[in-house]
Amino acid sequence: MAKTRTQVPSVSVNGQNAVGFINASGSTRVNLKQQVIQQSTPELTGLFKRVHRKVKTRRADPKVDQAKLETQVKKIETEAAKGSAADPGKLERWIRTLAKMAPDIVEVMAASLAGPVGGFAMVFKKIVERARETSPEA
Repeated sequence: MAKTRTQVPSVSVNGQNAVGFINASGSTRVNLKQQVIQQSTPELTGLFKRVHRKVKTRRADPKVDQAKLETQVKKIETEAAKGSAADPGKLERWIRTLAKMAPDIVEVMAASLAGPVGGFAMVFKKIVERARETSPEA
């Protein structure tokens, strides 16, 4: 007599910054991909809230596409959220590009980081200051 195989339902678990356990028994295949989504500090979280608010309330500028501006800020935010693993070269290049597009947004970043900050926020502060100083329009 042939053995019958029972079909085990497939289960997918998705999440961001999820913490927990996976228990598997029997004949089970588990694929796990772990990715750190965000390590942002309170200083950087507050900074990007102010920057996003400024981008949304900024007057329409025919020279600057709003979608490109938002994309540029999001790229900077995503890289900065990596904390000490962030690439300072990318950040500086992207902030310089932002300074050419909208120097007022970079000024918001600089003003937000004017007080005492620690850890990666200090590195980010120096990158913003360097990019602002070397930008022709800032």
